[in-house]
Amino acid sequence: MVNYKKNFDTGAVICFKRWSRKKFAILASLSRVIKIGVLCLSYSLLNRLPVIHAQYDSLTTIMKTVELDEVEVIGQRSRAVFSEISRIVAVIRIEDIHKAGVQSLQDLLEFVSNVDIRQRGMMGVQSDAGIRGGSFDHVMIMVNGINLSDPQTGHLSLDLPIDFEHVERVEVLQGSAARILGPGAFTGAINIVTRRGDSNDIQFSQVFGDYGYNRSALNARIKTGILQNSLSLSRSASDGYIENTDFKLQNLYYRASLNQENSTLDFQSGYQHKQFGAAGFYSPRFPNQYEKAELFFSSISVSTGDKVRISPSAYWRRRKDHFLLERDNPGFYQNFHLTDVFGSQLNISYQGRKLGSTIGFDLRSENILSNNIGYDIANPVAVHGEDSAFYTRAYSRTNLSYFQEHILSFGDFRFTGGIMVNWNTAYPLKPAVFPGLDASYDIIPGLRFVASVNRALHLPSFTDLFYRDPVNQGNLNLDPNRMVAFEGGLRYQWNGIFLTASWFRHQGRDIIDWLWSFEQNRYSPVNLSNYSATGLELNARLNLDRPGKPAGFFRSLSVSYLYQQNQKSVPDSVSKYNNLRNKFSMMVRHRVAGPVEASWRISYQDRMGDIIGFNTETNSYYADAYTPFWLIDGTLRYQKRYFEIFAEVSNLMNTQYVDAGSAFQPGRWFRIGVQLHVKIPEKVSKP
Repeated sequence: MVNYKKNFDTGAVICFKRWSRKKFAILASLSRVIKIGVLCLSYSLLNRLPVIHAQYDSLTTIMKTVELDEVEVIGQRSRAVFSEISRIVAVIRIEDIHKAGVQSLQDLLEFVSNVDIRQRGMMGVQSDAGIRGGSFDHVMIMVNGINLSDPQTGHLSLDLPIDFEHVERVEVLQGSAARILGPGAFTGAINIVTRRGDSNDIQFSQVFGDYGYNRSALNARIKTGILQNSLSLSRSASDGYIENTDFKLQNLYYRASLNQENSTLDFQSGYQHKQFGAAGFYSPRFPNQYEKAELFFSSISVSTGDKVRISPSAYWRRRKDHFLLERDNPGFYQNFHLTDVFGSQLNISYQGRKLGSTIGFDLRSENILSNNIGYDIANPVAVHGEDSAFYTRAYSRTNLSYFQEHILSFGDFRFTGGIMVNWNTAYPLKPAVFPGLDASYDIIPGLRFVASVNRALHLPSFTDLFYRDPVNQGNLNLDPNRMVAFEGGLRYQWNGIFLTASWFRHQGRDIIDWLWSFEQNRYSPVNLSNYSATGLELNARLNLDRPGKPAGFFRSLSVSYLYQQNQKSVPDSVSKYNNLRNKFSMMVRHRVAGPVEASWRISYQDRMGDIIGFNTETNSYYADAYTPFWLIDGTLRYQKRYFEIFAEVSNLMNTQYVDAGSAFQPGRWFRIGVQLHVKIPEKVSKP
């Protein structure tokens, strides 16, 4: 028997009694990332290896760790580890998140993935996520596999009470995933996996910066027997980089995991409160927009069984917001919204040596009370906490999906085929069928060819159907988006090198786009008769900080490039959904001196379409083409034992740019912070 430590800073022990010939068989069965200490050869020759006892601060002098890629990720309905997926899935790991020098998850996605992040407010205030030519409504946002996308509008889907310090990894499934995850994953999905309480540690950070920025965050993980607890809370605020861009943001999140033999129970709950000046967020004519919002969600998931596994889950998401078109004049125009989403899911999977199958059901109820969205109701509902304010409209729809998926593996080939049958109460006479097929072939060890074809559908958001204000008008006659997505690519992984190259083609009809009319001076959504998106994605990651090799000047390097071309039946100049044409991103991390380390993030973006602006002197709107721009961010970090101090600068070149609408982004922004990380070793009994 060989004893290895699961995580050397906790002292917990995992005993491996037998290794099989199957690649990483035992590690994959643990359903988590495993870190294996690299010991000297003389120890590995012994039949019995004693447990090594060491203090946390001396670990770096004793051994290094390497993270294996045998972790379960999204990409198919059945359980699958990263190396088995027949799709292109980008995984942002915990070390990338910790060393990136960002203040929000949105900032991280901006630089290290081929995801189109369009930020209106910085530091996590508000951002839109697009994938492969789709809009912010076409991407499903999940937390630990639970769908938390907002049915009112995709603008709100990334409003999550998850601090980036509490994230274990981010998984980005690129391309249509409606057959796998449901109609919300029209062009892709982002799954945020939070850290479990698998050790005893406490982390506190404090950051100060320009524009009155300050952020305090506390993260704790506590393990009590088989129960793992993790908690994070934070508060951030800023006076704003220009007028009416101030904000206050509070997050609270808790996760509990119970693991015993072949059964797991997972519970999570989160709360967010924020208020912010929305200068130019939705309209250039009204620069004093303002919003207050509260978000709550909770979910519970159970999984039991080995060869046959049963996995039910249930969740609830509630968001309440108050929007003012003129911050200092609420009587001019304001909205009150209250959305409730209830969902449940059941997966039953069988995993054999060459054949795997999964069947299941997904039920989701989406509901809204509003003074703007929905149909008139007979009995208005008072808005809690507001005087003389009422919800006068309401709308509800229920979505039911049945899915099945089958996996066939033989030799170097792997096929994953499935179908989802979807029915929605909003379109009772039009049930939708999403078939799809993914295939892969291992050309040589480490090099895999992948290809897929999938059909997808997406329902209009509540805003698409109903919303109206002085510059926007919804459309009740919209049909669902429909698309067929093709993908082909190569994935290579070996010895710290990870490369992907992929080509995609989306052919759609009835795609919803908001178009600007200079005659009516407003946006309104329509179904496009023809739509296509074709693109090429390249990604490379090199990790030089590996066990057995002394750390040199460079620690890691990642580079990504996206080229895509969209064709629509309308001109890009009047479209609200201005997609990327070119995007280049690079992250490099290197040593400066001793324990001082630096990281740099470089990004280039070239976007199609025009910005719709407003001239206050002539009282008229105008169109101005998006200008390509470069961004450079940098971080200098000093770490010693439990203590870390860092200095950050974003937009180092002080570039003037707009990501979305007429919301101008900040120029050069300096921040400095400190972090304390205290780990409490577990007691380990002597052998």
